[in-house]
Amino acid sequence: MLTGGLTLSAATWLWAVSTGRIGVEGWRERASPVDPTAAPLIALQARFAKADGRVDASDYELLTTYFLEGWAAYRTPTAERAHYPGLPSASGRRSDGLEGYARMFPLAGAWLASGRSPQIPTAKGPLDLAEVFARGLVTGTDPASPDYWGPITDYSQTLVESADIALGLWLARKAVWAKLSPLEQQQVASWLMQALGSQPYDGNWQLFPMLVHRSLKALGADVSHFDARMQTNWEIFRSFYRGQGWFDDPPHGLDDYNAWSVHYALFWLQRIDPGFEQAFISQAQGEFARFHIHLFGPQGHPQMGRSSCYRMATPAPLLASLATAPGAIPRGQAMRALDLTWSWFIGHGALAAGSVTAGLCGDNPALQANYSGPASCLWSLRPLVMVFALDRELGLLGAVREPLAVERSDFVMTHETTGWTISGTRATGAIDLSIDANPPGDGPALKPYRLSTQLAEALVQAPRRPDNTEALYRRRHYTTDTPIGGCPP
Repeated sequence: MLTGGLTLSAATWLWAVSTGRIGVEGWRERASPVDPTAAPLIALQARFAKADGRVDASDYELLTTYFLEGWAAYRTPTAERAHYPGLPSASGRRSDGLEGYARMFPLAGAWLASGRSPQIPTAKGPLDLAEVFARGLVTGTDPASPDYWGPITDYSQTLVESADIALGLWLARKAVWAKLSPLEQQQVASWLMQALGSQPYDGNWQLFPMLVHRSLKALGADVSHFDARMQTNWEIFRSFYRGQGWFDDPPHGLDDYNAWSVHYALFWLQRIDPGFEQAFISQAQGEFARFHIHLFGPQGHPQMGRSSCYRMATPAPLLASLATAPGAIPRGQAMRALDLTWSWFIGHGALAAGSVTAGLCGDNPALQANYSGPASCLWSLRPLVMVFALDRELGLLGAVREPLAVERSDFVMTHETTGWTISGTRATGAIDLSIDANPPGDGPALKPYRLSTQLAEALVQAPRRPDNTEALYRRRHYTTDTPIGGCPP
């Protein structure tokens, strides 16, 4: 027994916590929330609450300014990371900060590629997006810098983020890549190339190194040494195709990762390399969009599966199909689905402090997996990336909106590949997703984030949020009128 009545193990624990030898790196460091002033949330809520649900180009520009201004407030002095407020992930603060850079870069790249001004307003004055993202890129890829992003290794979060960084760089190739010196370009390419030799998990992860590969090749880097490896990656990924545009994503199966990760990546792979699997991607994205469009209405869409905080990204494959599978769905319906998705979630608390909340409406740790950090939910911005990248080509922002299926009539449809049945009620706008293979009834219930969980996290200095896999996958019904996370009216 030690003085003060502490056992040796308790004393050892206190020493380990105080010296940072246990728990997640940077666990106790938390960013303070900052509210954007150039694009205040109250203005966004008014813009996206129009009675007819019609959203125009200026509304989406204000929405994007809101996120870019938020990023500007949370970025580090050398801009290679952005530390957002919120609960940390199991990967640690430095990794979470890298997500803050990587998951915003494609939106900044699409904004720059659209011809819009690189100068965005912030509370501290105008910020040059091209300059600041280039600075962060050079700092983060420099092994001699104390702010280095670190190596890209097998199964690492850095491997995931490298895909967004490569895509952002390809989108901003004129505004950022072309302005780097030859030595800086070589440094950035060398860092990204580590992704090509790293091992991904099966499923959507296999598309991350492929996206890096095609982006680097398009930027002029010699990646031929990895061509065969990427072909093997593709063949493994294709083995999970189940038909009608749907891919199994081990170990979880079928969920919205098909929308915001798989089809998003497939779209960009073909966009960057137009000859890549053109017939297959066109057919898969067309078939997926024709079914997926029925999940959208005035109440949003029924949410099931993990990573619920990416929820505003579910319209991404609808926009993708307009370019890869013209005619699969009407342009006006795809944009109507996008408008209603953002309008519903903005009106129900999905945005705060220049970012996206970690839940379904507001923050909800019961829906935030341990792998999700403060910036993870910025994957919600993926449809905005596509809108600004495709608008001049397809006239998306000015398109005349068309009513969705649930706005025209009641409907019921069953999908052979997924075994899902979707029904819509025109009078209320409600949509019900029934997973016919799941047990009948209302359960399983969502496990709450209790005080005991918070105390356990404080002790181990790491996330111990509840595992809600059963509630997110094993219910018979997921509906818009009773969202699984609970939302205010």
